Amino acid sequence: MRKVYALSALLLAMFVLAGGCVESPDVNVESEKTLGINGVTVHYSGEVSTDQAKALINLINAELNPDEIDVYVKKDNGYTVGLTSTYKSSSEMEDSLKFYLIFLASKMSQDVFNSHKVLLQVLDDEKNVLYQVESRYRYVSLNDINVWYTEASEEEAQKVLNYLLDFAGSGPWDVILEKNGSTYHVRAMSSFKTAEEANSAKDTYMELVSGLEERLNGDVVVHVLDPDGKEVAVFEG
Repeated sequence: MRKVYALSALLLAMFVLAGGCVESPDVNVESEKTLGINGVTVHYSGEVSTDQAKALINLINAELNPDEIDVYVKKDNGYTVGLTSTYKSSSEMEDSLKFYLIFLASKMSQDVFNSHKVLLQVLDDEKNVLYQVESRYRYVSLNDINVWYTEASEEEAQKVLNYLLDFAGSGPWDVILEKNGSTYHVRAMSSFKTAEEANSAKDTYMELVSGLEERLNGDVVVHVLDPDGKEVAVFEG
């Protein structure tokens, strides 16, 4: 039916994570605490609470399902979260993973750290930072459909979610909602990799445009994204 794509499903088997007993970077060892559950070990300082460490473990298990991983958390003008990996350089990381990390950081911000900024880092086995992103979005979600939003309000994001539930029923589907003036930009994940593939579903996307314009009472531009987050087609009324 509608070619949709879930970020979390895409990355479950892609993010190669590594655990082990290592010294945490930039943390006072005397004040460091450690909490491990189901193969996820979080190293954190006194400024990060045990409840936050537990919530982070639950989120990582749900999103990444790693066999074993060490996670380093510190509070410094927001929160910095470091994930150990077996990558040797950022060039080894898939583009789809780099795109996904923005949403993982945003989810950590909203679900674990009370919407404070999160800097999410991928570390090598010596704890050097290979790649990092900051949280960017908030989100609303139901039936495995996620609407990530910035500039737009939560109320507007909820309107989009409600329409997508009517439109598709359930996910997995990840959609980004951005607002520029009176125009809404809806960036929809898909499994399409070319403009030709996306245009084969033009009627469906035009239906999405008109339906969202009615719900939002404004102009809507739908951007179709490939699994790496790159735009392959644009549809507007």
